[in-house]
Amino acid sequence: MNQSIQKAIEELEKRRVAALIAADTDTLGELLTEDLVHVHGTGQIDGKAAYLDGVKSKYRFLEIERGDLHIRDYGHVVVVVGSLAQTVNPVGTDSQISVSAIVTQTWVRVDDGWKQSTCHTGFLAKI
Repeated sequence: MNQSIQKAIEELEKRRVAALIAADTDTLGELLTEDLVHVHGTGQIDGKAAYLDGVKSKYRFLEIERGDLHIRDYGHVVVVVGSLAQTVNPVGTDSQISVSAIVTQTWVRVDDGWKQSTCHTGFLAKI
């Protein structure tokens, strides 16, 4: 694994998490490809516009913690798999939802760096 690519992806993921918590859809949008496919843990699939709209108007991300990221480099594509724990607040409610999941992401190399093209979240079942 190329260490500079690994560090770049880890930093981009930190920026993505910070943008979610700040509801900074401008920064988040810069990190995503135009043809983003985001599969939520519920199975709902969003493109880039719908995903950014959800961040802006449906949920407030209160806490996000990523576990170890397993990063595999395939040249122009990087696949990232890692755990996720987050707490979200549905807009307009006082409730909080805690989520534990495993997330698979693909980041693609583009002219100006790396952008996330796919994110697939799988909720972890409670045993």
